[in-house]
Amino acid sequence: MTKDVLITVSGVQMDIDNTPIELVTTGTYYLKNGKHYVLYEEQAEEQGPVTKNTVKFYDGHFEMMKKGGANSLLLFDRGRKSSSVYNTPFGPLQIDIITKAMDMFESEDELRVYIKYTLDINHNFVSECEVHFKVHAR
Repeated sequence: MTKDVLITVSGVQMDIDNTPIELVTTGTYYLKNGKHYVLYEEQAEEQGPVTKNTVKFYDGHFEMMKKGGANSLLLFDRGRKSSSVYNTPFGPLQIDIITKAMDMFESEDELRVYIKYTLDINHNFVSECEVHFKVHAR
């Protein structure tokens, strides 16, 4: 896979409004010690703060670190529960994720990760979620 990549992140929160979301952007990919790393930036609003994302994944583990307007570390481990704090401009939120399924696919020009999980915020159930993370050589 090349260093310069096209990234697609899509997903849905099924118990809220079932509205799918999708982000398509460019970024940087590298493989180190058997772990995949993807770095990219996103901006929710035209004049809003830029969020820097670092994604690391390997064999049943996927993590996404966000730094910018809201800082967070989301951990997904197949069949496990993880907890983290999501720091927002409005205050911190306790995030609990129970990863129900995770599939990874790797080829010479593409990486794909599918995750199905339950999301709790401040110890209250929010929704069942799915996310598809794709990385393509540019």
